[in-house]
Amino acid sequence: MMMLMMYYLDKHIYDIMLIFLASFLWNKLNMNLPRFRTIQKRHYRQFSSVGFASMLKPPPFEGTHYKRWRQKTILWLSSMRCFYVVNEIPATVRTVDEQRQFDHDDTNCRGGLLSVIGDSLIDAYIQLPTGKTIWDALEARYGISDAGSELYVMEQFHDYRMVENRPVVEQAHEIQALVKELELFGCALPDKFVAGCIIAKLPQSWTDFATSLKHKRQEFSTAELVGTLDVEDKARAKDVKGKKIIEGSSSAHVVQKNRPKPHKKKFQQELKQKPSTSFKKGKKMTKEKMNCFTCGKTGHFARECPEAKWKPPTQKSVNTVETEAATSGPGGLPPC
Repeated sequence: MMMLMMYYLDKHIYDIMLIFLASFLWNKLNMNLPRFRTIQKRHYRQFSSVGFASMLKPPPFEGTHYKRWRQKTILWLSSMRCFYVVNEIPATVRTVDEQRQFDHDDTNCRGGLLSVIGDSLIDAYIQLPTGKTIWDALEARYGISDAGSELYVMEQFHDYRMVENRPVVEQAHEIQALVKELELFGCALPDKFVAGCIIAKLPQSWTDFATSLKHKRQEFSTAELVGTLDVEDKARAKDVKGKKIIEGSSSAHVVQKNRPKPHKKKFQQELKQKPSTSFKKGKKMTKEKMNCFTCGKTGHFARECPEAKWKPPTQKSVNTVETEAATSGPGGLPPC
C-alpha cells in the first residue's frame, strides 16, 4: 500500500513539474511576461517663473534707445514682482512683515537695475541707495534727451522714399518699423494715415497701380495694403521672368543676315586712323648740273662720255621686223 501511494505521489510531482516547465516555455516564446502595476510619472514641464524672468532680461543700457530699453525693463521687473517699489508711495505705518517684504523687493529692484546698466554708465548710479532713486535718475537724464531722437525718427518717416531695385513689401515693412518706433515715443499715427503714406511713397513704376488704388475710394488698413502690394510684386516678378524666357528662346532661332565681319571692320577702322605718308619730290638732275663719273666734266652723263673705253650696245626692239632677206625664202621667194 505504501509503495502504491509513493508511486502515485511521484507521478503527480512529475506531472506538476512538466506543467510548470511547459507554461514557462510558452511564456518565454510569446514574451507574455507578467506585468506589475507601477507608479507612472506625469509627462509635463512645470512652469518656472524664475526661468521666465531670466528670458525677459533686457540687454545692458549704453545710453541709446532709452524708450525701448525702458519698456523691456518694466516687463522684466514686473515679472519678478518688484517693480511696484518704483511707484510706491511711502506709507506712514507699515507692519514689520510688510516693511521686511518691501525692503527685500527694493533690494531686488535696485540689483536688477544695476545689472542692466552698461559699464560706461554704472559709476553714476551705483551709489544711489534705492531702486526708486535709480529709476528717477534715469528718467530725468534720458527720458527728456530722447526728444531729439523722436524728431530724427519723424524726419526719417517724412523723407522715406521707395526705390526700384528693392522689393516693395520689404520697404513697406521698414515704414511700419518707423511708425512703431514713433509709438514708443508717444506719437501714435492712425492706421489709415500710414496706409496712405505707403501708397504715396511707392516708386515711379508703381504710379498706375497707386492711381488705381486711389480710384477705388476704399479705406485700406496697413495689413491689407501690404498684402495687396505683395500680390502685385509677385505678379510683376513673374511677368518679368516670363519675358526674359521668351526673349531668350526667340533669339536662339534668329539668323542674322549681312553681318559684318569683325576683322574687316577692324581693318577699315585702322586704315582710317593711319596717317597718310607724304613724300617730297626731289629735284631733277640735268647734264649741266652733274659731273661725269668717267672724266669728271659737266655737260654729259657717263654713258655718253667720249673718253669711255666701252660703248654701250645698241638696243633693238623686240617687235621690229628683220630684213627682207631674213624673212624671204630661198631664191628670193616668199616663204610658203
